[in-house]
Amino acid sequence: MFLNEVAIGKEHHITRDDPSFTKPPNGYDSVIARGQTEPDPTKDSHLIINGKKVIVPQGKPLNMNISSSFSQSEYLIYKESQNHIRYLLKIEF
Repeated sequence: MFLNEVAIGKEHHITRDDPSFTKPPNGYDSVIARGQTEPDPTKDSHLIINGKKVIVPQGKPLNMNISSSFSQSEYLIYKESQNHIRYLLKIEF
């Protein structure tokens, strides 16, 4: 599993799958597929890494009470430069 630091930038939100997205709409940097559940934002941790504020979601999943075709939220970026792999985790089940 990878733990990545991702520059989301200006977000365009969707609640239905749209396979036509090959890049974010004009004026946006990423697409957020809003899910029915998301981590509790009150449990987020805020870190400063290389002088930049980084939000680390840590809460239990909450029902967001939105109509969406996605179970959990997905964050879509389209440029490799928006992603920085911070950690590689080995998980055994």
